[in-house]
Amino acid sequence: MQTDGNDGRVDSGVPTVTQGTALLRTEPDEAMLWITLTALLDAPGAALADVSRRSDALVPMLDELGISKNDRSTTGVSVYEEFDHTQKGRLSLGHRAISRVSVRLSDADLIGRLIARATEELAARIDGPRWQVAQTNPVRLQAAREAAADAQRKAQAYAAGVGAKLGRLIQLTEPNDAHMVARAAGGLRPMAVEPMPVEPGDHEVAASIQATFALEPS
Repeated sequence: MQTDGNDGRVDSGVPTVTQGTALLRTEPDEAMLWITLTALLDAPGAALADVSRRSDALVPMLDELGISKNDRSTTGVSVYEEFDHTQKGRLSLGHRAISRVSVRLSDADLIGRLIARATEELAARIDGPRWQVAQTNPVRLQAAREAAADAQRKAQAYAAGVGAKLGRLIQLTEPNDAHMVARAAGGLRPMAVEPMPVEPGDHEVAASIQATFALEPS
């Protein structure tokens, strides 16, 4: 985002560029969870059939937990031969079939129940949860306002330090990665059927802005 002066003319003052930042904390709105089903068998068809059977069982499980079809997606299916490297060369271990499903959730308790059931009943591998702050969350706009105010305060301090005064705003630039959310991600192995405790905590939303002001004699 770039903003020039009101009349579009180049300011006669010497420009100064400052960067403003803001860091706020808020609860995440949702989390992504990845469920991976995998099998290693002698024949590729048998491996794929095993994964397909458990994938078929995953669908009613998600339905039972009240997870909307719009919030889940198959992100990949693959079948390949797996090898082990030995002193005698490559040794075939069989054929690996993999299916991966992503699920979007906002209820921490539901995440814990899904993790427990998928690992216990389907021998699934779990990756996540990876927490996200929605683009529509008001804290993002608040962070942008605070970053812009921070840039102006710094520019005023720089101007005072050299005996000048801060002139008009010449340009305002927002980097492409201005808004960043700290997200937690990890892997979990099969566990007991007891629900997995999941706590979202607070996450950071950062904003950054570059502001160019004119410097004028005081």
